[in-house]
Amino acid sequence: MNTEEKIKEIAKYLLFVKGRFSATTQHIAQSAGMDRTAIHYYFRTKANLVNIAIGEIINEFPAPAWNDIKELSLKEKLERYIDFNTEKSKKYPYLDIYIITQSDEYSEFGQKLFFPLTEMIPEISVCICEGRTSYNNPLLFLIDLVSMVSGFHISADFFRKRSDIVLSSSFYHHRAEKIINLFLK
Repeated sequence: MNTEEKIKEIAKYLLFVKGRFSATTQHIAQSAGMDRTAIHYYFRTKANLVNIAIGEIINEFPAPAWNDIKELSLKEKLERYIDFNTEKSKKYPYLDIYIITQSDEYSEFGQKLFFPLTEMIPEISVCICEGRTSYNNPLLFLIDLVSMVSGFHISADFFRKRSDIVLSSSFYHHRAEKIINLFLK
């Protein structure tokens, strides 16, 4: 792995796997076993390094376009969202939190990295009117869904650090079913 790739991988690890949002270029460079000038040579600033790293993650985990999922049922869309977010968050548990809380580029990255949840609001509204959910507000439905799905990975990471918890693929499948059943009747 060349120097530039090593710096990007260390930055992804520190920021999005470990959640060390305050990591400086000095800390990133030391963790990569090099001098801070290497970061400045390849990336100029921490912000540029982070933007490039997030761009690579977007290419690794591209969110589906609305046109690719709009014909699916609401249940199928929710299943896709949970699967998409689970795969991304298993590798980068702190990525969503970073983008929401730290990034000045939230809207650009959010459109490329986040599942098109807001497009589902009309369908969720119909679901509410038909009594197929206990929710009475589509925005609350989505906020709770995102919190439950994204927040889980940070909590799981917290508990993994303090015990020998191993989460199997069947655990994730069972969890997805439980979430769907919480949101839809």
